[in-house]
Amino acid sequence: MAFTSRSADARTILTGVTTWRDAAGDLLLGSRCAGCSSPGRRLCQACAGALVARPRVAWPDPVPGPLLQPAAVTPFCGGTYEGSLRELVVAYKDHARYGLRRPLARMLADVIGLLTEQLPAGPERLLLVPIPSAPAAVRRRGHDSLLSLARLTAALLRRRGRDVTVGALLHQTRAVLDSAGLSAVERSRNLAGALTVRAARVHAGVHGRVVVVDDVITTGASAAEAVRALRGAGLTPLAVAVVAATPRRFATPVAAGDPAPRT
Repeated sequence: MAFTSRSADARTILTGVTTWRDAAGDLLLGSRCAGCSSPGRRLCQACAGALVARPRVAWPDPVPGPLLQPAAVTPFCGGTYEGSLRELVVAYKDHARYGLRRPLARMLADVIGLLTEQLPAGPERLLLVPIPSAPAAVRRRGHDSLLSLARLTAALLRRRGRDVTVGALLHQTRAVLDSAGLSAVERSRNLAGALTVRAARVHAGVHGRVVVVDDVITTGASAAEAVRALRGAGLTPLAVAVVAATPRRFATPVAAGDPAPRT
């Protein structure tokens, strides 16, 4: 979908406001790196290196059933959710460091670029479906971090010549607990049946090869619930793309072309 000149002008204005706000903050508070808080630039050279995507397959261990049956939905990540990358993702989501959206979107675009090489032949269009944030989290943060990230990722991919759109098809049907500290089983129970598809949007003609998008994959429970809900609406998710994967939850790395974990 092409952007209108009015929407482009609006984005330019918003970018200018954000830049002005960042500059004012630097004058009043002093600039510190969003990743390590060291004085100086808003993103030091070391932390900027953490935002270089190293795309790979990242199966959770154990793998939730919906990611394997009736067909594998392979998760791909751009890096490991630890150290500087973890701090930068948290800074963007929870601390309003909006300037990190573009480098994170570049990472996600690189991940999607790799995974599209592994997808079966089909329509050229990709449909990115972000996993929705809880309404309370959106209100607390002041922005829908993942939806915004997905939209910028799609824009970057379109500039690379790909036919990509974003479909905010999923929404929560009930409140869920904060997943921090929950085990894989607890996360799965917490999220079971929590998502549904906005049927009107599907009927409106949203189409393309479906890729589920999230910022981080840990146990895979969120991705599995998204896949379940999309399949229930007659859609066929083909892959999951995330910025980062939590290391302690993942089995021995598998080759990028593997449809499922080796056993």
